[in-house]
Amino acid sequence: MAFASKQVLINSTENAIQTFDRTAKILRRIMYLSIVLIVVLICEANSACTVNGINYICSNIATRSDFPLVLPRHIQKVTLMGTHGLDEAFPNGLFSHKTWANVSELSILKFTNIDIIEKGFLHGLEELKVISISACTDLRVIDQDIFYSTPNIEELHLDGNTRLNLSRVEAALIDKLSNLRYLSLTGIQAMERHLVLGDNFVKALHAKNLSCLDISGNNVIIVENAVVQDVLPNLKYLNLSHSQIIAPGGMDNMAKSLFKNIELLDLTGVQYIILQYLSQEDHTFKVAEFPNAMYLFLRGMVDQTAKVMYNIKSRFETCDIKFPKMFDLSKNSLTHLNITFIGDCRPRELETVNLESNNMEYISPNFLSIFPSLKILDLSNNLLMKMQDVEEFSDIFIQNKDLEIVFLRNNRLTFVPSNLFLSNSKLLIIDLSENELAYFNINLRSAVNLKLINLRRNRLKSLSASMMEQFDSLLWKQNNESNLRTPVINTLLNEFHDKSLIGKRYRYGYNASGDIQFEESHSIIPLYVTTDILENRFVCDCDTLVFMEWILFTNIDIINKTVLSCTHGNNEMFLNNELIQMVQTNCRLASSIGIGVASAIAIIISILTLAITIRQRRKSKRHNQDLENLKKEIFQDNIHFKFLIFLSYCSRDAQIVEENILPSLKSYLRETFSTSRDIVCTGESDFVPGMRIIDEIHRCINKSLVVVTVITPAFLQSRWSQAECVAAVDRHRQVVILMKKHTDTSSAIVTIQNLIGQYTRGTWSDNEGVFVIRPSWNIICEGIIRAASEELRKYRRHNLIKSAEDVPLVEETV
Repeated sequence: MAFASKQVLINSTENAIQTFDRTAKILRRIMYLSIVLIVVLICEANSACTVNGINYICSNIATRSDFPLVLPRHIQKVTLMGTHGLDEAFPNGLFSHKTWANVSELSILKFTNIDIIEKGFLHGLEELKVISISACTDLRVIDQDIFYSTPNIEELHLDGNTRLNLSRVEAALIDKLSNLRYLSLTGIQAMERHLVLGDNFVKALHAKNLSCLDISGNNVIIVENAVVQDVLPNLKYLNLSHSQIIAPGGMDNMAKSLFKNIELLDLTGVQYIILQYLSQEDHTFKVAEFPNAMYLFLRGMVDQTAKVMYNIKSRFETCDIKFPKMFDLSKNSLTHLNITFIGDCRPRELETVNLESNNMEYISPNFLSIFPSLKILDLSNNLLMKMQDVEEFSDIFIQNKDLEIVFLRNNRLTFVPSNLFLSNSKLLIIDLSENELAYFNINLRSAVNLKLINLRRNRLKSLSASMMEQFDSLLWKQNNESNLRTPVINTLLNEFHDKSLIGKRYRYGYNASGDIQFEESHSIIPLYVTTDILENRFVCDCDTLVFMEWILFTNIDIINKTVLSCTHGNNEMFLNNELIQMVQTNCRLASSIGIGVASAIAIIISILTLAITIRQRRKSKRHNQDLENLKKEIFQDNIHFKFLIFLSYCSRDAQIVEENILPSLKSYLRETFSTSRDIVCTGESDFVPGMRIIDEIHRCINKSLVVVTVITPAFLQSRWSQAECVAAVDRHRQVVILMKKHTDTSSAIVTIQNLIGQYTRGTWSDNEGVFVIRPSWNIICEGIIRAASEELRKYRRHNLIKSAEDVPLVEETV
């Protein structure tokens, strides 16, 4: 019994020991896993690494311990971005863990304190195809054996390493990287006087499949014969932008053979070639120097202070001329493009033309008609407002039936012809932003495929009713194409512009077919009609109420509709339901006030009309009464006034007066007074012979109501004419002046000068026998009658007062 109990105790003890051992092992494993997890978490925390699909990005590596040692197994692309830590060299053995074996693309960026990259740095990256070591501004040395462990690299970027010596790169490439197709050495020249592409460069690229070379941003590049003969002819992609090229003599003559395989050539900012692509000789268009080019970037090759004008008529020699797919001539100071190609040949390859930022004042429709397959055209940042008044502006796109996208941004346009896009049924995008449009009403009847129209940053106060109807019509047509409406991507048009082919964003894709890859721009084009009308000068009032309601309640997609604003009174307010209700209330109140004001105005107008009618009747009655009074005074016996007019003129002017002035006066007055009697007195016919002249002047003026003076230079010199004027003033007679044109009165006596300054006058001229008087005889004679009537009323008032004074006073009876 005791033995059994002992055995049980022993067994229990052994089981307890075994259980303790297992527990200890489990605890140890938990501890190890916790330590690993903590390390991983610390690494993640320090390096700020994130995962985005197959991409692993570490954006803040400050020390060697921040490098990720282990990757998630699905990662294929890694970006390591430094700050300013790390000394002397990258540490070896970073990529030894098996999780790095699947990485095909590695980018090492902005490690500014790195001095050298050692031999074993890339060990463990056997599948690596793309390597970028860029913007390491202190990097001087790349070990010549660094690429032995990465034989499959196809794409190598060493951009922005401004202290890196080209000879170090050449040494590292010799006899390695036989699959290399893309080499980028952008901006590595800061520590060297020149970047020399010569024999060593050719040796480094020997036996490689290099088809893409980017050496842009290097201030001075010396290209030697070896490169010209062995490297350039094999390239499909060559980027020399923003560089000064020093090339061997005779390269111009070899251009066609050197660039025979080029598909993309970027000469942006290069001063070596000046628009040779459009060379012209003897008015005959030359065959292009780049027969296989699809994308040509010739931006900024002309000094911006220059003004380049092309006025050319050219003919095609043959129909086998091949244009590129895309042509970029922006920032070249082109002000006038008046190019006409004669002949039936039309190149159909060209789809994209960039002419932005040229200060373009004129572009001929004939030039654009050369390219019938044109799809994308950028005319932004020019001066086409100088062309908008020219009739040709309406026809500028008339031959481009395939046009899909047109940029007219920032051209200071104040209006757009209504039929500008009438021939472009395939239009997808119209950009008219940043102009000065105060009114916008174009005919979109043909633009059934329109997806986006940009009117941002103009001077629009509203859209016309016709424009709103057209938008609604487009939406209806597009909605009937599909029952499913996909939400519009809310992307502003400037983002589209930057991502389009015109934006010049291109890269060579190592995992593609070997062709040059562009970002797909059409993916951001909305499926249904959209408009951007932000930052205009919209006004919210009764006149624009319909437009405000259309914005809020239409089904048209308006970009950033919720932040649209308008001016209401003196305040800038967001366009919303509350604002519309406020405007509606104000409009109803204004309408009521308007009806009251209109009624009051109608009453006032009626009263004024009645008053004017009464006044006109009184005036007519008074005129008729004046004529009757004049007739009675002049035609009665024993009258005081025998004549209506005393005509005063110099005897030296007798001929012109008797032939032109006197007959017209007599004719008009006889017709007015219905009499054959002569009521115009003159010295020639009415002075009594034998009497003193001065006495006769006074007698005739006393018998006349009005004195009419014919003032000429001779009149001003005649003492008897002067005496007649003095007598008229002494007798207080009304004076009507008929002055010869251009008569100088500065030497006239004071009395005549006072008369000229006091009374309005008629003027006459006699040029080569043609007599002209202003105003007409009807108006002059009407003035004479009014003056005579006033004189007669004055005379009668004087006589009435005198008669009252002559009546004797009646004595009072006591």
